[in-house]
Amino acid sequence: MNKLSSKVELTANLLIIVVAVVFGVVLAQKFFFYSANKQVQIQPTIGMKVNLPDVNWSKQPKTLILALRSDCRFCNESAPFYQRLLAEAKAENVKLIAVFPTAVEESAAHLNELGLRGIEVRRSPLNNLQAGATPTLILTDDKGAVTDFWVGKLPPDKEDEVINKLNF
Repeated sequence: MNKLSSKVELTANLLIIVVAVVFGVVLAQKFFFYSANKQVQIQPTIGMKVNLPDVNWSKQPKTLILALRSDCRFCNESAPFYQRLLAEAKAENVKLIAVFPTAVEESAAHLNELGLRGIEVRRSPLNNLQAGATPTLILTDDKGAVTDFWVGKLPPDKEDEVINKLNF
């Protein structure tokens, strides 16, 4: 019996050690390594001034900036919504600017392929707009300050929200 109880005790001690090591590794990863690898989502903040040179913000009460990439699936799938935005923006005296990180000519040709003609196209690193993901829509006032923004492909209720913000 003495031999059996010492084997049980040894097994229990080994299990306790294994559980303690696993627990320690999980804690170390969570508190020391995870934060180093965690990606911080960059996005605009309400009130921030948009960094887009040579835009005369005061010419219209609102400007809607579309931060896009030609190779962004969600941007391309949102083209019908952007066509609605283009019609609403004209009716409401809102300026639309599409900002791409690529050459203006290439970006304008891409928009034309999507049926989006008449949008001003600019080239800028999207980080300058604090757009960490595409598509990002940024609504500004007549001073270029962010009044609202939306990130990603929008569901229909959020699309309606954007359109309603253009009307007020």
